[in-house]
Amino acid sequence: MKKYILFLLLAISLGAEGLDNLELGGYLESKTSLMFSEDELFSDYATVRLEGAWNFGKRGGIETHVLFTHSNAPLDPNESFKEGSVMERIMMGLISGPLMMIDSMGLMDSTLLGMMAGVDLDPFIRYLPYSSFYPKDKAVLDRALLKLYFKKFDLFIGRQMIAWGTGYGFNPTDVWNQKSPIDPTAPKMGVNAIRAEIPFGSVSGLTLVASPGADLKLSSAGFRFKGNLGGFDFSFSGMRVMNADRQLLGLPPKIIAGFDCAGQIGSVGVWAEAAAINPKHANLDYTDVDSLYAQIDAGLDYNFPNGLYFLLEYYYNGLGRHDSKDYSAREYMSLFGGDAAGFGQNYVMVGLRKDFLDYFNATLFGLGNLNDQSAMLIPGIEYSFHDNLAIDIKAQIGIGDEEKTEYGGVYSSGVLTVTGFF
Repeated sequence: MKKYILFLLLAISLGAEGLDNLELGGYLESKTSLMFSEDELFSDYATVRLEGAWNFGKRGGIETHVLFTHSNAPLDPNESFKEGSVMERIMMGLISGPLMMIDSMGLMDSTLLGMMAGVDLDPFIRYLPYSSFYPKDKAVLDRALLKLYFKKFDLFIGRQMIAWGTGYGFNPTDVWNQKSPIDPTAPKMGVNAIRAEIPFGSVSGLTLVASPGADLKLSSAGFRFKGNLGGFDFSFSGMRVMNADRQLLGLPPKIIAGFDCAGQIGSVGVWAEAAAINPKHANLDYTDVDSLYAQIDAGLDYNFPNGLYFLLEYYYNGLGRHDSKDYSAREYMSLFGGDAAGFGQNYVMVGLRKDFLDYFNATLFGLGNLNDQSAMLIPGIEYSFHDNLAIDIKAQIGIGDEEKTEYGGVYSSGVLTVTGFF
């Protein structure tokens, strides 16, 4: 906690010379959810975000964001799944598998310690403090960014937000964030990186990113070239991705080649995004393509004259399963590690939004797994009588076979979110 306060004080002192360019802001948010399970579980979180930015003319600036989160009633994510569901079976298998093996061998607790002594724990212990799984303070430094502006390029050093791709619910080329299609507008967390922006013109340029880890093997790097052709924005990207989280989950490094574009055809907005991904497993070289797979996203949206907004998006996941019988720990690790946005191969998202009565808007989004024929319905209504205050009520309703599908085994829930901006 003290280090974050000291960082803010340092930033403020550095910004004293340019108080005319000082920008402060943030928000307060309270989120309460009720899960409609047998136990009717509640969860409640309160978050304060403090944002500060200081720009020093044309030479650079500083940006800091701090998140303070208090969990009044935390919820174990595993309690979200119905008994006998695919996810519950996978979770129980992951947890109970090693214990059942030890029990069948008749080992006592004291013997278990000796057994663990012979296991190579270096991949876990060595990199644990660098991963997001390591216990953190409730205060998180989400942005700690130094901006340097030069004649030919701009340089950004520190914890920063990096968002690539054009998709709404799915972003195959955005390797810097783990996005959930159930909550696609959730804030993106900062990434520790060095980023260079090299402009080639008003709408084209090159982005270079390096995200260091505990060592070179656990570091990521990539580039993205963007431009405009025929009224469409487009980009090509290439990345090598590895970090401590992947190390802990047993996931290999991966090489990604990506493309995305966005524009309009008449009054219809369209976008597309594709990535070719080649994981480097222990028995493969980077040049081997035995494990190569693709992920593709394409969508469109349209605003009707009566104010109704419509969105349609399709996602192909080459890492997913065609048959729900094949769902296993492999899919769970891919989902948890950010390699895929779901268990299946084919998904569709449909969304509607309509403003009414001046201060209200209603939304209805549906996310469907076309392979196992399950869906998640997300209706919502927002009341905002002031630009700085919003009250949002949403529900998540899983539809499908409780024991065989991805979304059918999830308990339905309701969420009340109150946000005040300053």
